[in-house]
Amino acid sequence: MKITVKIKDVYGKNTVYPVCDKAQAFACIAGTATLTHNTLCYIERLGYEICVQVPTYNQQVLQRMKDAS
Repeated sequence: MKITVKIKDVYGKNTVYPVCDKAQAFACIAGTATLTHNTLCYIERLGYEICVQVPTYNQQVLQRMKDAS
């Protein structure tokens, strides 16, 4: 069992966002838009592996362009 998340830097703090449906369901259950460290620990206790989505080069370039504007 796996869930997929992505990590974004928000005001200098790493924030974990759900990507897959299961990760989104966990965030919904937790009542948050993001997944906190404690929530991720509980998810792992339930036997889930947490996979971090790595941004591709194109995503990084697009994000920099968006941030620059």
